[in-house]
Parts: sequence; structure tokens; C-alpha cells
Amino acid sequence: MMPVLSFLPIALLIVLSLTRNVKEAVFVVFAVTTLLFFYWGRGLAEYSGTLVVSAFTTLNILMIVFGAAFLFHIMEKNGLIAKISSSVAEMHPANEMRFFLLTLGLTGFFEGVAGFGTPGAIVPLLLIALGYNAVLSVAVVLLFNGLFAIFGAICTPLIIGIQLPLQLSDELIFDIGIISALVSVLTVFLWLFYVFRVFRKKGYELRHKKQVILLYGLFAAPFCFFAWVAPELATVLGSLIMLILAVLLFKQKNTKISIRPWLPYLFLAFLLLLPRLFLPLRTFIGWEIAFPSLFQTEIGTVFRPLQTPLVPFLATGMMVALRYGNLDLGIKVPLQKTGRVLVILFPSIVIAQLMIQSGGENPSMVAHIAGTLAEMGQFYPLISPFLGLTGTFITGSTTVSNIVFAPSQLETARALGLPVEIILAQQHAGAALGNAVSLFNIIAASAIASLHNYKEVLKLTLLPVVIGGIIIGSMGYFLVVV
Repeated sequence: MMPVLSFLPIALLIVLSLTRNVKEAVFVVFAVTTLLFFYWGRGLAEYSGTLVVSAFTTLNILMIVFGAAFLFHIMEKNGLIAKISSSVAEMHPANEMRFFLLTLGLTGFFEGVAGFGTPGAIVPLLLIALGYNAVLSVAVVLLFNGLFAIFGAICTPLIIGIQLPLQLSDELIFDIGIISALVSVLTVFLWLFYVFRVFRKKGYELRHKKQVILLYGLFAAPFCFFAWVAPELATVLGSLIMLILAVLLFKQKNTKISIRPWLPYLFLAFLLLLPRLFLPLRTFIGWEIAFPSLFQTEIGTVFRPLQTPLVPFLATGMMVALRYGNLDLGIKVPLQKTGRVLVILFPSIVIAQLMIQSGGENPSMVAHIAGTLAEMGQFYPLISPFLGLTGTFITGSTTVSNIVFAPSQLETARALGLPVEIILAQQHAGAALGNAVSLFNIIAASAIASLHNYKEVLKLTLLPVVIGGIIIGSMGYFLVVV
């Protein structure tokens, strides 16, 4: 009975989100998962500890939401967003070229520089300001981030999520990174044709499809190359090379692109990248407040307030305000957006944490899910990516999905005699794709963009993510058989 019940929260979340609405789904599943948590044999102390862990996780995300909304509001008030719109218009006259240039280039750049959901906080706002449909903007940024999250910020999902917990060698991690990067590049390339279809359905012309495909190739080629020689920089360098080459190849003659309105975002990128380059600063922002045994249970958490992009967002916003002499910061709008996120985000995170922390005398819900899928035997590679995808769906993080499910994937691969590097690469690639359907990511990105129809975003991202899981599973099965 327990393995069946383990899938219930996920099934209800998907079905109710698509048939009713995300907010109703979250509150219903919150109640159901609470009952399951106590049915699993956990007590009030463990439940209270889980709520505290969820509160700190929520606070981390809200700090990003507020910071991104604050910076955008300051830039909009001082006319920089309008100037960015003019600057983008000068890059290429075609609507679709500008759209894909920003969704690919900026999403990859900010994921590689910062991670932490930063691309979803920045890029959709810019696209909407340029006149693109809000649902389309959020959905496509989340879909493309399914590729960029492979290496995230300096390989955090691989190193923190897989290598350190499992004590794997550098050589094995290198193989996992290469395999997951290659299968994800192919998967997202196939997604392009789905995105083209959605782009047209939203009322936009698509006259330069071949140039958009070339644009993707300008990212994919250096991304795969650097995945081989310098994986921690693959996303950042791939995005920068694509942006530079795209401007050189596609910029119209006799047009001059102004970078001045982009300077705040360049300054933000510098602040986000600085801790990666300067070890003492990285140590400083790693300062944490630890809660190792909440309510005298084994449940604990740590809070690292300086590791989120909040401070760089605030610093950049203040710099813009001082530069233009407008000290009316207008924090009411960012606070309202943050408050709207809180109402639905906190119960969403509680659901995930209850599933993870439900293990006591019995295996947790997520352990039951992993065990059930492992019964596929030699066909396990077909289902392996969906375990990683499920992990990101319920936790909102590629890294956390790897931490939760990679040990089960490793154990299953060894028990079935399957190549460890392929199975863990499928876990990792599936976890990265899961960012596009994670309710945390959808809610946060949509709220920042003042979009309340979360269901429409999930409708656009769910089908390609499921198909992507099938593609990665099939490729993994083929590699195992070969």
C-alpha cells in the first residue's frame, strides 16, 4: 500500500493543477501529504521540524523574488527597460530572432553565473517588457533552463549533488557530465520545434526558423566543447560566445547597438560571479546559521542568507537609483509580488519536505518511489530519467534531486549490473529537465512577471518535459545495449 500512496501527492499535484488550478492543487495536496506523513508513523515533532525547514527554503526563494522585482522596478522607473527594448530592436528586425537570442543567451548566462533560479527572475521580465506574451516568456525560459541546469553555477548540481554525497572519482563525474550534456543538447534541440509551434500559436510570425536553429547551434557547439575541457564554465562561455557571434552575424548594417542600458545587468553579473573568482569572499558569503536537531529530532537545516542573489540585486538597484538621482525606491510593488508568492510557495515546499522527511521506521515516500521504479530490471534505463525529473518536480532543485535520488540510482545500477556513469547521467539530465515543471520555479518566475495563471505555464512545459524524459531514457537504454 505504501508504494502506491507514495505516488499520490505527485499524481494529485499534476492532475489538479491541470484540471483545476495550481493554487487549489497545492492546498489539497498539502492536506493529503500531511495525513500521509502521520500515516507513515512520523510524529508532531518531526512535522514541526519539517515546517521550519520549509520556512527557511521559502525564505531563500522569496529573497530572490524580492531582489529581482526590486531591480526591475528601479530600472523601469528610470527608463532603462525602455532603452533596453530599443537596444534589442537594433539587434535584428525579426521578432523571433530577438526572442530566441534573449531566451537562449541571457537564460544560459545568468544560470551559469548564479543559478538559484536567477534566470527565471530576470529574463521573463525583460521579454514581457519587450512585448512578448507572459506565459510564453516564462515557459520557454524554464524549458531552456532544463539544458543550462546541467552544469548550473560552476558545476554545483554535479559536485554538490552527486560527487560529494557519493564519494565518486573526478573521472566518473567527468563522464557523467559529458553524457548528460550531450543527451540534453539533443533533447532541447528537438524541443525547439515544439517551441516554434507554441510561438506561432501565440500569434507571432516565424520567418527565420533556420537562423534560430543556427543560433542554437552557436550555443550548443561551444557548450559541448567546454563540457569536455572546462565544465564549470561551459554554460557561461557557451552563452557569451553565442551572444557575440549572433550580434556579429545577424546585426543589420549601419546599426549601432547601445550597451549602456545593459550596464546594470553586467554589473549584477560581475557581483554574482565575484565569489566564484575570489575565495575569501566565497568563504564569507558561505556563513551559515545551523539548526541541526529541530525539536530534538534528526531533522535539521542551515540558512545561508548571503548566498542568494539578494544582496547583488539590491546593490545594483541602489546603484541605478543613485546614478539617476531618483531615491524613491518604491518597494511597495516588489513587496506585493513577494507576498503573492508566499501564499502558494510555502505549502508547495512543505509538500516536498514532508515526502522527503517521512522516512523513520519505514522508508520515506521518495524512497518508495525509487524502489518501485527500480523493479523495472534491465529496462530500468528507460525509467531512470523520470526519477531525477520527479526529484526536481517535488524539490525545485537539480542539486537537491541528485542528493535525494542519486544514491538509489547508484545502488540500482550496481545491483542490475548497469553502467553507473550512464544511469547517473540519466538521473542528472532528468533532474535538469525537471526545472521546467517544478511548481516552485513556475510560481516564482510567474509571480515576478505578474502572471497568475500558473496552470497555463505548466500546460506548456509538461508535454515536452515528459517527451524529453522518454528521449533521454531511450538514449540511455540504447547506450546500455550497445
